[in-house]
Amino acid sequence: MSGIAGILRFDGQPVARGDLERMANALKAHGPDRSGIMAGDNVGLVHVLMRATEEDHFDRQPWRGESNAVIAADLRLDNREDLVTRLGDAVRNAREWSDARILLTAWETFGDDLWPSLRGAFAIAIWDLRRRTLTLARDHLGLNVLMWHRNERFFAFSTMPNGLFALGDVPRRLNENKFADFLVLNHHDHVTTVYRDVYRVPPAHLLAVRDNGLLKQRRYWSLADIKPIRLGSDQSYANGLRECLDRAVRRQMRTTYPIGCYLSGGLDSSSVAVLAARALGEKNKRLAVFSHVPREGFDGPVPSGRYADETPYIEAIRNAVDNIDVTYVRNDECDDWAELERCFIALEGPIRNPTNLGWALTIPRLARAQGCRVLLGGFHGNYTISWNGWDQTAAHLLHGRLVTAFRQWRLCYGSTSYSRWGAFRKLIVEPLMAAKTSKQVRFRWKQRVAAWHDHSPIRPAFADEMQVEARARQIGHDFLYLMSPGIRAAGLAGIDCSGDWFAAQRALTGVDVRDPTADIDVVSYCFGIPPQQYLAEHIDRSLIRRAMWGLVPEIVLTNRLNGLQSPDWYEKLERRRETFQNEIAEFHNSPLVRRAIDLDRLEEAMKTWPTTGWDTEAVIDEYHLAFTRGIAGARFLRWIESANR
Repeated sequence: MSGIAGILRFDGQPVARGDLERMANALKAHGPDRSGIMAGDNVGLVHVLMRATEEDHFDRQPWRGESNAVIAADLRLDNREDLVTRLGDAVRNAREWSDARILLTAWETFGDDLWPSLRGAFAIAIWDLRRRTLTLARDHLGLNVLMWHRNERFFAFSTMPNGLFALGDVPRRLNENKFADFLVLNHHDHVTTVYRDVYRVPPAHLLAVRDNGLLKQRRYWSLADIKPIRLGSDQSYANGLRECLDRAVRRQMRTTYPIGCYLSGGLDSSSVAVLAARALGEKNKRLAVFSHVPREGFDGPVPSGRYADETPYIEAIRNAVDNIDVTYVRNDECDDWAELERCFIALEGPIRNPTNLGWALTIPRLARAQGCRVLLGGFHGNYTISWNGWDQTAAHLLHGRLVTAFRQWRLCYGSTSYSRWGAFRKLIVEPLMAAKTSKQVRFRWKQRVAAWHDHSPIRPAFADEMQVEARARQIGHDFLYLMSPGIRAAGLAGIDCSGDWFAAQRALTGVDVRDPTADIDVVSYCFGIPPQQYLAEHIDRSLIRRAMWGLVPEIVLTNRLNGLQSPDWYEKLERRRETFQNEIAEFHNSPLVRRAIDLDRLEEAMKTWPTTGWDTEAVIDEYHLAFTRGIAGARFLRWIESANR
């Protein structure tokens, strides 16, 4: 994987090579193995490379094609062989061609019709000399990130904001509206960033920039493009998923280094790990897996329906698959707060869940120490291979399929923690009620004034000033996360800054994280089949359980509980109480922190620190979510002030 950047001037001035060199230096952590620069009259491209595949050794970006078009790409081409076959004689000695060279040749052949057919994570810039146009493209789900800035004199783009801020004419100015959205967890807007005048190319979009300054953006793919898939039996659907996921796992294992994998007791990572181990076993190789577990001997309380220690499920997988080597990462051995500022530098943004930061950095570093430069995971699986299927029940009711709706309601309260009324409200009432009415009812039950209040450290006056409610309504974000027909698609789109985080994590650890459950063929299969397949045979999350039967141990496939990340979070928090107290006092010296963060709430939390009830919703909301996010958010604002100085 790589980092890319570039400048297109439309003021008649040449691009200064020194500007490109500063951009390359700013992105060096994203590509420490090689850097390259192309400087023309009014355009310049930058590429920095982090090698992971055999073909990366032939990568000499920016690369000029037969048409004189030039490419700079942060790219992993998962359907590389398919493109080589389509190109035929246009590609010779393909083994010595980088992914970027193959892609540019395909683009020169097929034009912009190429983009929907690509598979893999990519952020791409192509300068077309003939049309005097710079084209930026981002992959279907936004797994790789691409940002840009435009003023009256030039257009600049970069993998991450620090590449843009390397230019003296791109100021680092906080976008207070976006930061307010971040604090209340409105991640629905994939265009804006926490910096004013710095934007993202949205997932599945192209951005064309002419050398006269004209910008034109269009979407090249959406979920609506997925064609229905109809097979003859329930078992055929399960077999189809296994084949599709296995293909995605295998093509994402392309690397010259040992493969690693995240592994929990859940359905998604277990499925990916077992399929990866099977593929490696065919070559007499072993799979290194890394699992995050609580401290030794932890037996503290956890919320109902959750479990703390995934070790029994992981050990069952280890015993069932003879070529898996497990490394356990214990939560008490990871410092969640020590590297927060380093993350700000790599991410150029705030951290959403600081209590996961320790293990999130420790696992890839341990993997790198074992020689791995690639880690597989199942981060999108909840919306693809293991979707719960509950969003379909109201539609069955509306279309007169009363028996199907009744059976799904009965399955919900029988297999989840919901009561009969709770399941009815979740599956039927909430989707059918108008949003405004539903919000009023939910607020009356919860006795709160805003849906985001429980988990957000934002200062209420700042929230009002930034109009977080109105902006959420405008963009279609639901703070209540009702079981609406669009909830699955919204979840698949994910957090607007998730691509930023994975790029920063790669820069900090030198490990590329890949997700076969986000492969677009897997996505298309899972969204194309009838939704009843997710609740077939009277089983919740039925599709993945049936697909992996015989490969993943039965104890994992039949588990109805959900694992809890960092279950001993409060023990680690307790050890830092005095530090937090001192930090909160210092936060009062920052005008920006006082303006945005509810410091009174943080101080009250310190005064009323609980000794029990750490598994209750109220304590989790206040301390695991609002308090920790308030500390991390305040630290980010102070870092912004310091960086600007």
